[in-house]
Amino acid sequence: MKPWKRLARRTVYEQRPWLAVHVDRLELPDGRIVEDYHQIEVAPYVIILAETPAGDLVMMEQYRHGVGGPCLSLPGGMIDPGEDPETAARRELLEETGYRAADFRLMQSYVAMANMGGCTAHLFHARDAVPVAPADSGDLEEAELLTLSRGELRAAIHAGRLPVANILMAAGLWLAGI
Repeated sequence: MKPWKRLARRTVYEQRPWLAVHVDRLELPDGRIVEDYHQIEVAPYVIILAETPAGDLVMMEQYRHGVGGPCLSLPGGMIDPGEDPETAARRELLEETGYRAADFRLMQSYVAMANMGGCTAHLFHARDAVPVAPADSGDLEEAELLTLSRGELRAAIHAGRLPVANILMAAGLWLAGI
């Protein structure tokens, strides 16, 4: 398949480093022109599947404004400009949970909202995560720290407590042993 060709781009909203919205003029491989193809650019971020030595998953219950209520979430956050994904994952795990893990492995990098641009997320598995400090994310997030067994996580999924797609996908990969 041939890529689409961007003929022009107009930025209609920009609040860096978090978000930018663009309107592209595109030429498709068959020659058709698309005048107003919207693209959303969001800062890259990390998500961490932090597994304790006992084999439980470190999670947080948090209010998520986009969901409109509390839900289970995984540690993670935006990659700072100039920061590599693994460094961001280690920093976010410590800030949000107070946990540290020596063994970090990149499981998958993926794009959210493939047609509209979105952003790149980097999913890490951190093994043998242990608490070393109090959680101190320093942002808007109020969180209750939890550790869930595989059975408890399955029950939480069935109860609809993981309504955010990327968190649900990551938890499913962990349950599948990937």
